Amino acid sequence: MKIKPQQLNTQLANKLDTIYFVFGAEILLIEQSLTQINKAAKQAEFDEQVSFEIDANFDWNQIFGEISAASLFSPKRIIKCRLKTGKISIKGAKALAEIASTLPDDILLIVSTGKLDMAQQKSKWFKTLEQFGSVVQYFEVQSNHLVGWIANHMAKLELEANTEIAQSIAFCTEGNLTASMQEIQKLKMAYPNGKINTQEYLEQANQQSKYTVYGLIDAALFGNSNQVNKIYQTLISDMAMPIQLSSSLYREIKSVIEMSIELKQVKDINTVLQNHRVLNKRKPVITNALKRHPYQRLQKLLLSLGRIDRSIKGMDNLNVIDELHTLLLSLAGKTQWAQ
Repeated sequence: MKIKPQQLNTQLANKLDTIYFVFGAEILLIEQSLTQINKAAKQAEFDEQVSFEIDANFDWNQIFGEISAASLFSPKRIIKCRLKTGKISIKGAKALAEIASTLPDDILLIVSTGKLDMAQQKSKWFKTLEQFGSVVQYFEVQSNHLVGWIANHMAKLELEANTEIAQSIAFCTEGNLTASMQEIQKLKMAYPNGKINTQEYLEQANQQSKYTVYGLIDAALFGNSNQVNKIYQTLISDMAMPIQLSSSLYREIKSVIEMSIELKQVKDINTVLQNHRVLNKRKPVITNALKRHPYQRLQKLLLSLGRIDRSIKGMDNLNVIDELHTLLLSLAGKTQWAQ
């Protein structure tokens, strides 16, 4: 059966199922659930475990063999299966359905994977896991819920409520829950008594954010080409930078395009910003971008970014470092695109 993430702890306290299937868009939340399940399993004396990484070529006989083999150390065992994708082979789908429907009581099966499309959620193997076990799905934490999510986790670590700081973390981490959690943990280390010096933290976060991918994008959106050049040079040595910058730019430009389309209808920029839940500290940045760039120019930037992304993946031959720099300067307004 499907259970909501917030119901998992209660369900584990009342009864440990023989199967748990956790999947979705947020890796951090999935890992937290797996930790909860492991803790409950240990309390139920499941002391031995074996893990499998499963792809389309996986030999499912390994799991059948593990189930049929007697343990020398513990009568209760855990079998963990991490599906690299939801696209498992026909043979694998049949095997997983058979395992789930015939699992003995002394085996706890824990399956996890990332996002699944609707066709995968209607597959026989998925339905079998749902029939014989507990299924927990995590949806992506939307930007309008992120500040609340951060505030809740701050409270769990006994950090005092502070909306300004939660907004700052949400802005700096741009929806990355793992990065958000790391920032919250840093806060706890810096302020162990839970009382945060707001001004001190915001000043420090402001300084750090200027030299990140997000600070770079905001400099471009605001039209500050000198700052773009300065930050870009500090980040250029990071091998992972092009991938992160490309994906973040895509989300940001796409969002600005949506706001640009809405602005043509609504005619009031403050209403548009409010509808898209733009944080107060970012309103001048987004406002500037909307005023400087017509819809058509933003679309051309997005198309250019698509080719850059293909080059990152080896499907095109652009010089990614130079092209990203040029695109950022175009977004900053230094190079005018033909309209």
